[in-house]
Amino acid sequence: MDKLAVELLTEIFFYACSDGGQTGCALALVSKRIRTLSRPARFFSVALFSSPTKIEQFLHAYQQERARTTDMLPRVRHLWLSYDENGEGHSGMPTAAAPAKPPASRAEFLAVLQRRTQSWRSAQVNLDEQYNRVIPMLMREVAPDLHSLALNQSRWRSTAAVRCRFPRLRELTCIGGDPSFLPFALADDESAPLYPALRRLHHILTPNCKDVNFLNWARHAPALTHLRVSRLDFWPRTTVETLEQVISDASSNEFFPNLQQVIILPHPPPPPGSSASEACYRQFTLYLHDLPEHVKAPLEVLPPMIKARPHQGLDAPKDCIVNLRRLWIARIDGLPGCWAIGPPPA
Repeated sequence: MDKLAVELLTEIFFYACSDGGQTGCALALVSKRIRTLSRPARFFSVALFSSPTKIEQFLHAYQQERARTTDMLPRVRHLWLSYDENGEGHSGMPTAAAPAKPPASRAEFLAVLQRRTQSWRSAQVNLDEQYNRVIPMLMREVAPDLHSLALNQSRWRSTAAVRCRFPRLRELTCIGGDPSFLPFALADDESAPLYPALRRLHHILTPNCKDVNFLNWARHAPALTHLRVSRLDFWPRTTVETLEQVISDASSNEFFPNLQQVIILPHPPPPPGSSASEACYRQFTLYLHDLPEHVKAPLEVLPPMIKARPHQGLDAPKDCIVNLRRLWIARIDGLPGCWAIGPPPA
C-alpha cells in the first residue's frame, strides 16, 4: 500500500467507506498516513442513530477533521439518521425494571403503571429537547453536500425548524412523514425548491405520522423521476388523494413532469374479525387495482407484506429498520435497493 499513488488510494477509500462509517473509523486507526489519506473519504457515508449524544460527538469529530485540511474537505454524501432503532444501543429511554414482587392489589398495580408512565414521559420530553437542539446543527452542516438521506423520525416530536435547502440531494427516504425539521409551510411560494435535484423519493408511512401532501413535493422536488410509497392505507385521505393527483395522467406536466416509475406497497390488511375494516380494505385494494389505468408513468402495486405475527405498536419494528438500513447501503453501492420490482423479501 505504501507504493500506491495517493490519488489511487483516495479513490479506493471512497469505495470502501460506503457502509455507514465503520470502515471510515477503522481507517482512522491504521496509521497516521492512512488517517491523513483517508480523511476526504472517511465521512462519505454516515449512519447516526440511538442518541443525540452520538450526533454531537460526530459533529465535533467532523468539524475537527474539516478544520485540518483545505484541499479536499471531508464531506458527508450519504446520511442515515434514525432518532431511534427500537432499542438498538439506545440508552436515553428508561427501561422497565422487574419488580421485586408482583403487585398485591389493583391499586398497587395502577400506582406502578403510573410511575412508569411518568418516568417514560419525562425521558421522552428530555430527549425531544436534545434532538431539537442537535438536529438543526447537523442539518446546517451537512445539507449542502448530501446526495442521499434516509430519515427515521417515526417516534420523536420535533419543534425545531431549520431554514436550509438540499441542493445536491438525489435520493430521500422518509420514515414517519415529511422531514419535521424542514416544514413546507415555512417556504415562501416564490422561493426556490427545497429539493431541486431530488430524483427518488420513498415515503414509508406509519400510524402516527402526519398527512403527506404530495402537492408540496411536486412544488419542491420538480425533477423527481421515481416515487415509492410504502404502507399506503386508505386513510388519511389527504395522502391518498394528493398522491393520485400528482401521478394522474390528467395532470400532464403540471406535477412531476419527469416521472418514470411509481411503486406502491399497500398497508397490511386488518386482522380478521373486523367487518367494517375488512370492507374498507377490500374497497381500497380495488381502488389500487384500477389506479394503473389512470397514471402517467408505469405503476407497480406490490403485494402487502404480511407477517405471521403482526407487529404491535406505532413504531416500525426493529427488523424492518435494520433491513431499510441495508437497502440504504445497497443504494450507495449502486444496487437497486428498494427500487427493485418483485415480491418483498421474507
